[in-house]
Amino acid sequence: MGEDDRDDLLGAVRDAWAETLGVDPDAVPLDVGFFDAGGNSLLLLLLWEQLNELPGGGLRATDLFQHPTVRAQSRLLAGDL
Repeated sequence: MGEDDRDDLLGAVRDAWAETLGVDPDAVPLDVGFFDAGGNSLLLLLLWEQLNELPGGGLRATDLFQHPTVRAQSRLLAGDL
C-alpha cells in the first residue's frame, strides 16, 4: 500500500469515527482512544461495522480494543500491524 493510500485510509477511518461520534472530522484526534474521545461500547460496534466496509476490512470487534486510536486502526487496516 502506497503512502497516498495510507493517507486516504487514515482519512476514511477518521471520517468513520466522526460519523459515529457525531462530530466534525477535524475534531477527531488521531492518537486518542475511542472511549477517551467520547465513544461507548454501543458506538464501538457501529464503528466496527463502518470500518469493515473499508479496504482491509474483516476486523474483529476485539481488534478495536487492541488498536483503540484512529492511527492504530488505520495501520491495522493497511496491514502494517
